[in-house]
Amino acid sequence: MCYHVVTMHIDTCTTGPYIRHLLRTSYREGGKVRHRTVANLSACTSEEIEAMRLALRYKGELTELLS
Repeated sequence: MCYHVVTMHIDTCTTGPYIRHLLRTSYREGGKVRHRTVANLSACTSEEIEAMRLALRYKGELTELLS
């Protein structure tokens, strides 16, 4: 049986005064974890980044979260 599980997350890296936010997917290929960058979110505000993290964390329950 072969199946693929792809997860999406926001990867944050701080290098000196710079902060980088990347929207990434993670998956396994040949037994190794691989990452693919979907978008660079570095121009977003910290509030927007937190909103996206919240949406990714509760993506299956967004209607419940809003009520």
